Amino acid sequence: MAPKDNKTYHKFTFKLPIALHLYATFLIVILLMALSMIFISRGILNTYIAQECNKRIENAVKSCQSLAQTFRSTEFDINRSESDISDSLLNAIVSSADISNEATIALIYTNNNAEVGYNLLWPTKAYSISSYNATDSVINEITENNGITVNGETQQINIDGSLYFYRILGIEYSPEHDVYEHLNNYYIVLFVNSKPYFSLTEQLIYALIQVVLIIIIVAGILSLFNSIPLFLSTKRLSEFSKRIGRGDYSPINPDHTASRELTDLGIQMNSMAKKLEKSDLEQKTFFQNASHELRTPLMSIQGYAEGIKYGVFNNEEKDKAVDVIIDETDRLTTMVSNLLTISKMDMAKSGDYTVKKQILNCSEIAEDAIDKVRGHFIHEEKELVNNITKEDLYIYANESDIFRMLENIFSNCLRYCRNSVNFTCVKDRSGKNIVFTFTDDGPGISSDVIDKLFDRFATGTAGKHGIGLSLAKSIAEEHKGTIQGYNIMNDDGSVQGACFVITIPLITKKEQLTKLNQDKK
Repeated sequence: MAPKDNKTYHKFTFKLPIALHLYATFLIVILLMALSMIFISRGILNTYIAQECNKRIENAVKSCQSLAQTFRSTEFDINRSESDISDSLLNAIVSSADISNEATIALIYTNNNAEVGYNLLWPTKAYSISSYNATDSVINEITENNGITVNGETQQINIDGSLYFYRILGIEYSPEHDVYEHLNNYYIVLFVNSKPYFSLTEQLIYALIQVVLIIIIVAGILSLFNSIPLFLSTKRLSEFSKRIGRGDYSPINPDHTASRELTDLGIQMNSMAKKLEKSDLEQKTFFQNASHELRTPLMSIQGYAEGIKYGVFNNEEKDKAVDVIIDETDRLTTMVSNLLTISKMDMAKSGDYTVKKQILNCSEIAEDAIDKVRGHFIHEEKELVNNITKEDLYIYANESDIFRMLENIFSNCLRYCRNSVNFTCVKDRSGKNIVFTFTDDGPGISSDVIDKLFDRFATGTAGKHGIGLSLAKSIAEEHKGTIQGYNIMNDDGSVQGACFVITIPLITKKEQLTKLNQDKK
């Protein structure tokens, strides 16, 4: 499937604005906090309600202990009727000042002769019909679902959606009163309706939800206000990037951005724009100079070729014209080769190209370079003095690139020297690098060139096209090395000549084995 172009991509792809990103973040945090608070508060409140209801029943139970104890220890006349006993209990409840009102207290009895059912003694209808009916309804649900269970523990029952906590106490006669075994069984039922507590809980949760909704609205407003500066800052940076794309490299003020990160981005974009402007200027200058340098030999070739074609030259001049064409062709070939190599180095630096390398013997490649340029020195009647190490030292490099780098420095020194050039190839003091040193006895490097010596097309007084030293620097840097150029001074302050020093890292034996294994793969 063919990829979409940029216009189609931007047309159909929806992107969330910064305000929605911030609001979504706020909303997620708020909702997570709200849900956590609701679940935690529900758990805490449910536990608290259970503890509070049980506490109220405990207090009510304690208040009934004296009543039950009094009833158990009281000796009744054996001829006393059940109604008299019931009336005594009712009077005791009504008149007791110790009975707690923290729980609803009911007095019931069951008849020994009856299989099921109970009778509610307290509260009475005379006391309160509504209280009687409500209490009777609750006790009826309890007895029907759980029976009358006296175990000293607080129990729970759900009645019409309301959770009731209750406990049943048995009122027993004294053990020695066996004559009263025919009497009814009396019980005190204590219960608490937890609905008011849960109603309060629901109100608290409802209030919490209202607060959350208000916070969500406030968060939306805050995210909008917070996103406006970010939106304006990113828009400014976006416009700046568009200007860079159009070739306008004028910087922006990064202090006008909304955050430190965007300020740093603005600073980096300014730096990038400055580098792009420099690169663009260098590229334009490169093409202008390359065009100029290429035009010069082409014009010479064209002129002499046309002269030969139209018979302008005689036989002797024709031979000289052919020699000029050959020389200019060689010069043009070297220039184009250098341009291609330096372009390859630029691509390698940007990661678009990988320079093929191998393990090279430093002394061998130095000897090959000397053999290549020795003829030029003989032709110019100049001396080449060399000192090459006899050790087996190795570098991991591209042979043709290293050879071209050395050849370019030799060519530059030959062009400017008066009588001789000294060349050394030795290991440095650290033992980690090979050092190629070139010294000549020429006029040295002029002050107006020394600062831009390795720039492209920075020609000297007798320079041809000013790309050889720039190429040498690119090759050295590609091989993780360095190159320097400076003047050698006499004691009297005069210039003795120029010196170029190239340093390339050596490769250890262990690294050699690793590279060899990698090359085999």
